Amino acid sequence: MRIRYIRRPHAGLSGKVYLLDLDNTLHHASTHILPEINRQMTRYLAEHLALDPQQASELRTQYWLRYGATLLGMMRHHQTNPHHFLASTHRFEGLKKLSSRHGSVPHRLGKLTGLRIMLTNAPRAYAVALCKEMGLYRHLHAVIAIEDMVVHQTWRPKPANILWPNLKTQLKGKRALLVDDTFGHLKQAARHGIQTSWITFPGLGFKPRQLTGKVKHRIRQFEAIRTAKF
Repeated sequence: MRIRYIRRPHAGLSGKVYLLDLDNTLHHASTHILPEINRQMTRYLAEHLALDPQQASELRTQYWLRYGATLLGMMRHHQTNPHHFLASTHRFEGLKKLSSRHGSVPHRLGKLTGLRIMLTNAPRAYAVALCKEMGLYRHLHAVIAIEDMVVHQTWRPKPANILWPNLKTQLKGKRALLVDDTFGHLKQAARHGIQTSWITFPGLGFKPRQLTGKVKHRIRQFEAIRTAKF
């Protein structure tokens, strides 16, 4: 895995690194975008594995729970081409209508004093297009998408155990904070000495009692990221 910078970090940045998830972290994806991605993935499984919609939906969920990404299950058990899968399951003609801006997120993102790196299991084309639509892209220093999370020639997206030490090596000892809505991703990162902040939008059903172990910081909206100390 290699971090590809989209703009050169300037000398005035602090030694901190913000690793930022995209969906349900920088914007609310559960209303429109994630349900549509689930529909497209279910349709892909149904068409390519000759399943009915119910079987395809159950298998999609099973692979996501087991591997952290439906794509990994498809690659492991069905030799699916990952690029074809991603291109076929993230097709949006109206991202502007589907994306939900979150108040002052672009402003707050631009005010973070450290390196700002997006770390998302979404494909690069989708992540970049959405970030540009929401005014976020110009505030990022790098985008690490699922296609970039390849370690020893194997796709290792979040929460893969091998991802985090590889990432820390490339960050060259800088203090890092992962901001993510998926608790499992945070747990793995925390085990490798990366600080974590769990973002849980109101109304999504997250339970405070799950905030245990090394994941101790929790916010309700991205604007509150300034309360994270690392």
